[in-house]
Formats: sequence, C-alpha cells, structure tokens
Amino acid sequence: MQHGILEAESLTEDRLGQLSPEEFDALPFGAIKLDAEGRVLVYNAAESAFARRKPQSVLGRRFFEEIAPCANVAHFRGRFDALVEQGHGTESFDFQFRFRWGTRHVRIRLMALRDGSRWVFVTALLTALIPLQEH
Repeated sequence: MQHGILEAESLTEDRLGQLSPEEFDALPFGAIKLDAEGRVLVYNAAESAFARRKPQSVLGRRFFEEIAPCANVAHFRGRFDALVEQGHGTESFDFQFRFRWGTRHVRIRLMALRDGSRWVFVTALLTALIPLQEH
C-alpha cells in the first residue's frame, strides 16, 4: 500500500479521487471529509489517533458544532465558509486545537473540490502536546 503522499500539501484533487479507502486511512496526517451541512462523512485513522476519537463517534456529527467547536471561529470556519462559497480551491494556515489533555499545534489544509466535496486535512506541527495551564 504505497500511496507516496507524505504531507497534506502534496495531495491533489485528482490524487484524492484515486485513493482507495485503505490508502486514505493510511495517510500519515488527519483527513476529514464533510458534507454540505458540515457533517463528518469520513474520518481517517491518523486523525482518530491524534484527536483520541474513534471514527464511529464522529461520523454523521457536525464538525464545527459538535466535533471541533474550537474551530468554529473566523480564523478557521470563516476561511472554510469562504472557500466553499468560492466553489473550488484550497487554503492552508496554522491552528491550535485545545483538548483536555493539551494543545495540538497543526497546519490545516482546506479543500473545496469541483464535485462539491469538502475536506479538512490536519498535519501536526509539534510531536509533543503542551499541557494546558490550570488557572
């Protein structure tokens, strides 16, 4: 199972369409496919491990409201909505996911494809989680 994709930035729309379910699940970065309402359709093994959530616990749920409410901000959701409104394209930016067990620094790549699919790719920028400070 050699897909040759090591980072989300190298993933093209054509290549994404050619990945088998096994290759998709073996990507070394998080990959999440959303429907038009922002519900999670696909959630790969890397994202499952990083976020400590089993795919069956997120499938069908609203990404911005239920799965990652910390991403429901202009810096993330605003960019996502603008890209979807544009109809097609990609955008990358850095972001921090805050979990109970610490902060995860990531590079986000958003893709809105011609077929109407919407993708969120998540690549870790640091290998260690930074513990949250209790106040």
